[in-house]
Amino acid sequence: MAAPNNKRPRVLVSNDDGINAPGLRELVALLARSDCCEVYVCAPSGERSAQSHAITLGRYLQCYPSEVPGAAVAFAVDGTPADAVMLALNSPVFEGVRFDLVASGINRGDNCGLHVIYSGTVGAAREAACKGVPAIALSLADHQAKQQEHYTTAASLAAALVQAMLQGLASGCAHHRRAFEAGCVVNVNFPAEAAGPTAGLALTHQGTGCVFPKFLEVTEPSGPHLAEFDEHTPALRMFRNYAGAMRADDNEGSDNWAVGSGWVSVTPLLLRQDVPLRLDVKCPVSSSAREAVAAIVGAAAQSAQLAVTGLPAKVAQ
Repeated sequence: MAAPNNKRPRVLVSNDDGINAPGLRELVALLARSDCCEVYVCAPSGERSAQSHAITLGRYLQCYPSEVPGAAVAFAVDGTPADAVMLALNSPVFEGVRFDLVASGINRGDNCGLHVIYSGTVGAAREAACKGVPAIALSLADHQAKQQEHYTTAASLAAALVQAMLQGLASGCAHHRRAFEAGCVVNVNFPAEAAGPTAGLALTHQGTGCVFPKFLEVTEPSGPHLAEFDEHTPALRMFRNYAGAMRADDNEGSDNWAVGSGWVSVTPLLLRQDVPLRLDVKCPVSSSAREAVAAIVGAAAQSAQLAVTGLPAKVAQ
């Protein structure tokens, strides 16, 4: 591991693909090569995709040192992505280290549209934002990217984005300060490198594209959850979740559209999930509860409708 340097900004790298994932390793290598920051790693010990913002309760978390070239210190954690970031920011694991930014990724596969909700990559970044640390989530829209060299172009751009964020924060820029005080997570999705050079970077809104599940029943199950059942479990049936129909979002300006068009999408996400209220409505229920409920639901729908960006996505059968 590299020797710590207390003069440079400190960046924590995590992910949901696991500490040995090529996307994380290439990101750490490129950040270290850029010399813009001191790099630390705290990531799940193995694959933890689609864990969203889940955390572990009711059992101990175990962590152990790991070797990640370019990192000053690295630890693997037997928990979720959010666990790893939570542990790094709130425990003696990195005692005395104050992180200036958390970078999560680079994920194998996009985290556009409604995939953001399920994403452990975004969940790790969001956990940092919950604790007041600026965060960026990074994903490559290529599920076949299984080698470290597949991430080189994306990692180079990711390192430049991290450096720009660090410079903006160090400059005292009011926009940066207010955004991250409000819990902004920068969600970045790179188009598949097989498609050729990127068109550039585009500021986008979160789309509504997603994959519908297709559950198939299995007769010879395997996996870690089998321990929860045995042959005496009544009427036990088991299913596996496969990708089904895709609901596409081709609305210009969405993250789905941008990545599909060869752009690197940059989407600011906030911790708060409510919408700006367009009406000041208070409905006493003393006279008619039904009328009051109808009025408040109508006002909520109007506020939500005014805040929606883009049109409903289409389902591709």
